[in-house]
Amino acid sequence: MTPNTLGASQHDGQLNDASPNPENGVTSHDDEKYLQQAKDVSADGSRPKLDGHGLPLVPQPSHFKDDPLNWPSWLKWAVLIQVGTMAFLGPYNAALVNPSLVLLGKGVGVDSRIAAYSTTSTIVLGGVSPFLWTPLSNVYGRRPVTLLATFITILGGISSAISNNFSTLLGTRIMTGFGFGGMMSIGTSCVNDLFFLHERGAKTGIYSVLVTNGAHVALLVGGYLAEEKGWQWDYWLGALTTSASFIVALLLFPETLFSRDPKFLSGRTTERSYLKMLFSFRDNMIPGRTLHAGDFLQSLCMLKYPSIVFPFFYYMWAWTFINVMPAVSLATIYTDFYGLKSGAIGACLGVSLTTGSILGECFAGRASDYLMYRLAKRNNDVRVPEYRLYLCYLSAFFMPAGLVIFGCTVGRTGYVIPLIGLSVGVFGLQIASTCLYAYVSDCYKPQTPESGVLFNLSRGLSFFVGYFALPYADSAGFPAAWGTFAAVLVVFFIPIVALMIWGERWRHRLGEPAFHRHM
Repeated sequence: MTPNTLGASQHDGQLNDASPNPENGVTSHDDEKYLQQAKDVSADGSRPKLDGHGLPLVPQPSHFKDDPLNWPSWLKWAVLIQVGTMAFLGPYNAALVNPSLVLLGKGVGVDSRIAAYSTTSTIVLGGVSPFLWTPLSNVYGRRPVTLLATFITILGGISSAISNNFSTLLGTRIMTGFGFGGMMSIGTSCVNDLFFLHERGAKTGIYSVLVTNGAHVALLVGGYLAEEKGWQWDYWLGALTTSASFIVALLLFPETLFSRDPKFLSGRTTERSYLKMLFSFRDNMIPGRTLHAGDFLQSLCMLKYPSIVFPFFYYMWAWTFINVMPAVSLATIYTDFYGLKSGAIGACLGVSLTTGSILGECFAGRASDYLMYRLAKRNNDVRVPEYRLYLCYLSAFFMPAGLVIFGCTVGRTGYVIPLIGLSVGVFGLQIASTCLYAYVSDCYKPQTPESGVLFNLSRGLSFFVGYFALPYADSAGFPAAWGTFAAVLVVFFIPIVALMIWGERWRHRLGEPAFHRHM
């Protein structure tokens, strides 16, 4: 297949008549509608396309080859790996220097705990900048926003590497966070642009495991690199890696934004070539869509829905205590208790967290899709988004257990057992990440970009743990402090249980958001 032609992909299963069905919702109400259309011939004599299990594809693809749902499999995977890699590079750029915070502090004349603010400031901007980037991507396209954000991230990394004082460094890290917030903001949007409902658990899992492990992989190399070459090279490496991603995106990241408005599709007569999807700015925009001031806060409107706000807070605390807290505190903890150097600290963090995360995703992604299918077969072939949440019971056990293991053993045993606690915790975090990402997308598919903004915000809000975790442990002791954090996770899991019981009823009662209905 040549790059300038796109063949329709072979969907998982039987394809009926190619006439498009313009609807694209993903709630159980819409599943019932598609199921009925699959059983009864529609007014124009056509039937919807089905997946490999004989259930209607959700959303239904159009008959246009440039519809991302119809792209060939290789191109879908190429874009998925790229947006996952871009999301990976956000935490990666933030965390490369974390094992070397002691070296960084000495280099810029501050204490290692103050040096950690260079990481937390990056996290904050990475969390709030999607409020700007996402509305831009909904109007001007995923591709131009991504390329601009990636370029800013590269500039931020280069500027950090040549900074000679802490104040300047903070400014350059803020620039970096602002840029990679844009890189991370388009990931879930692209996954939903490209894949059907029955595929999203596994595909979202691939994306989320890359998000989770960006910081972990950074820890494996950042410490040793700083020991050998100096802390500046942690920032140089981030800039170089992000530059490679930018070059690949120039050639292999076509525009995924596509309107499913029935009126637009009925009057559409042309298809974009591959080159146009890469370089035609005007052709890739949705006709008639304009940017409004209110769009930049539209994501906050989604917080009125329990299916968004409850996962938001559970994910925020999970990411805070399981992923960010070790990243900003272990350099100090393992230097004080075990006398390890930055390279060894990075290896300890990287190996333990990466192992737990990969094991979690090996279980969570396909299990989520399989569970959705099995329970749908019991429910008259109707998929209910809340089915995905049942796996979260495992996260509610493993994350608190990991915190308790770490808190009760650090400084009291060798350095290995606390690392096992980190692995156990991040195993649970990966299950929660995959299930929650897929759940909110299933509930409100057209508003996935806004839900993604909120998930980025929840990660950004985790910055504050750097200000209180170690002081609290100094005063109360690690068992009490880490035990308290475990209790917080259990408390915030209770609303997730409520969603499993009443979530579908709440969604029907509140209705669907009025914006982005045809994305």
